[in-house]
Formats: sequence, C-alpha cells, structure tokens
Amino acid sequence: MPSFDKKAAILFIVIGVVMVVALLSVAILRIVSNHSRLTHHSVSRIQAQYAAKSGVIYAMDKLRRNDDATCWPATGTYTRRMCRSCADSCAVIELTLPISIDHVDITVDEPGDGISGTRKISATATFTYDTP
Repeated sequence: MPSFDKKAAILFIVIGVVMVVALLSVAILRIVSNHSRLTHHSVSRIQAQYAAKSGVIYAMDKLRRNDDATCWPATGTYTRRMCRSCADSCAVIELTLPISIDHVDITVDEPGDGISGTRKISATATFTYDTP
C-alpha cells in the first residue's frame, strides 16, 4: 500500500495535469472562436464584393438594352441604389441580396472621351458585420 507522501505526490501530479489540460482547452476554444469570426467577416466582404460586381453588370445591361431610359438615361451622371426594399422609384429591388448587404450604390458617369463615348460605371456595396 502506498504511503501518504506518495498519495500526496500523485494527487499534485493529477491536479497539475488537469490544470494543463484545462488551459489548453481554453486556448483551443479561443483560437476556434477567433477563426470563426474571421471566416464570417471574410464571407461578408466577399458577398459585398460580388454584390458590387452584380450592380455594375446590371447597369451595363440596362444601358445596353435601353429599355428603361427614365431611370437609366444615356446621358448625365447619376447614382442608383440596389437593395432588398427601396422607396425610390428608380431603385433596383433585389430580393436575393445577402442579409449582410445593406445596399449597393451604382454610379454611372457622363460619357467620356473613350471608345464611342464609353461611360464609367462603378458600384459600392455597404455591408454590415454582425458577430454570430
């Protein structure tokens, strides 16, 4: 039968091992949590980037077809907003925008000196990042 001193030493070793395991598990959980937040933020940024690209493609299509000359005239500089629910009559309502995208502002500039009076089209997506 082990003596009292050996039992005490074994108890301290077990307590030490349990504390090390607990500290390692806390560190691993913290790393996983931070990685999850970073991934969520990256997904939100990528969704915003593709929403802005879709706004540019939408504007190019509207200008090419010239089927809505009231909201997408061939001259002048103007900005249109793409969102899930907009009050403006010339706004683009896009119900399939991700929840993280607040809106996309599409700017069409005046025809320039480029080939056949080409126009600069740019889009800026505004997105929100909520911690999951």
